[in-house]
Amino acid sequence: MEVSKLTDFLAELSTPALDTDLCQPFPLYKQFSCPTGAETSPTYQMWGYLNVAVAFSIAVYILELVLDVRQIRLFYSSKSLPAELLDHVTDEKFRQSIAYRKDKFSLKIVEGFFSILLSVGFLYAGNLPFLWDRADALAVRLGLVALGAQPTSLYRESVVTWLFLGIQTALDSVMTLPFSLYGTFVVEQRHGFNKSTLLLFFQDKLQALLLMAVISAPILPGLIFIVRAGGRFFFFYVWAFLCLVSVLLLTIYPTLIAPIFNKFTPLENGEVKSAIEALASRVGFPLTQLYLVDGSRRSAHSNAYFYGFFKNKRIVLYDTLLKQVTTSEIVAILGHEIGHWKLWHTMQGFLVTQLYTFALFASFSLLSETPRLYAAFGFSFAAPGDGATRGGAPVFVALMLFLQTFWGPVDKILNVLLTMNSRRNEFAADAYAVSLGHGADLTSGLLKISIENLDNFVPDAWYSAYHYSHPPLLERMRAIEALVRKEK
Repeated sequence: MEVSKLTDFLAELSTPALDTDLCQPFPLYKQFSCPTGAETSPTYQMWGYLNVAVAFSIAVYILELVLDVRQIRLFYSSKSLPAELLDHVTDEKFRQSIAYRKDKFSLKIVEGFFSILLSVGFLYAGNLPFLWDRADALAVRLGLVALGAQPTSLYRESVVTWLFLGIQTALDSVMTLPFSLYGTFVVEQRHGFNKSTLLLFFQDKLQALLLMAVISAPILPGLIFIVRAGGRFFFFYVWAFLCLVSVLLLTIYPTLIAPIFNKFTPLENGEVKSAIEALASRVGFPLTQLYLVDGSRRSAHSNAYFYGFFKNKRIVLYDTLLKQVTTSEIVAILGHEIGHWKLWHTMQGFLVTQLYTFALFASFSLLSETPRLYAAFGFSFAAPGDGATRGGAPVFVALMLFLQTFWGPVDKILNVLLTMNSRRNEFAADAYAVSLGHGADLTSGLLKISIENLDNFVPDAWYSAYHYSHPPLLERMRAIEALVRKEK
């Protein structure tokens, strides 16, 4: 019975929309004309996919706003540190942390309101079909496609998709620019973290845009071709293609992409290098290189990570980290990071990403030809033929609308579950570092990093459960202390 209902539902979605079905009041811009008298049709004001997408966006915005308000109220009501932190964090640092977090949350709330307002307004205005048509016109004007070329041809669709994505990304960058500038040169500057300059800031933005354009240029045609030519099971081929792309990007990012933004230099011989190499040798971690990155060029925040496949692992330390913690604390922190490798968390993350991608495109394959969905957002629906093996809206448009409607709720639920799993993995990696005898140094190292970064010392339970991929500092300290006592 349930299977029958699902089949009927999918059949209804695939049913071509009537002319009157296409003529809702919104979006204002559409790729089709409404017949005379369509405004009197009962379907004219029906609750369509556009309204559902907007309602879901607003619901998520309200949920996250409530969590933000819960957290910011704690910042204003907390007059002292939790008892377990009183001996470690000074009152001055606590006040600085509260002030920093208030500023960041105030900016976040203002930006969130502006973002949802623009997002809803643009959807109802029809900016998506409008930008697509402008991208198509631009491709013709630039001579990239011939005036009479079929809209469904692979080449034309690839070019227009690339231009559409570029225009949309550029507009998003311009609209979020005031918030980025304020966040970097007011909030971060006010609290002593910003080390960047305006020249470096805009250089990073431009390089990121150019990099995205270069990387997406070969990927988009490949994705479009597979979806259009892959037949009923195109989702399997898309998954395999994107899996190869992700492995390639993971391979070239550290050596070709990351050096565009930062300078990586081999860590000099000395106490720190010797201690890290001794740790790697002790646990069988296949360390081949140790690098120092100039994180202080942009920010006073600190970090450490490793990368590489199989027997070729490399560790990267931010130069700011070396100034904040001792050698034994660095070893303890890297013991935690190596714990993720030893406990297969890194591979787990990769496999989860692949399962997520497979499930996404498998679901997309069931709903990719949904005329009413495209009509609701102002797009026309091409029939099969005209050089295409499948009908439907352009592949990228279809995928984008699918993500905004059908996949949106699924994605939110999965993100919460993945965040919970991430916190569980962080506790496990802490436990691994403790098993190596670094419990005390790990605690002191985490404390110093949290103090230097003015972390949130009074996290709201609901806010942290929803947003934090790492457990709050106090929870980690308690868990480490319990493990240390148990080992004694």
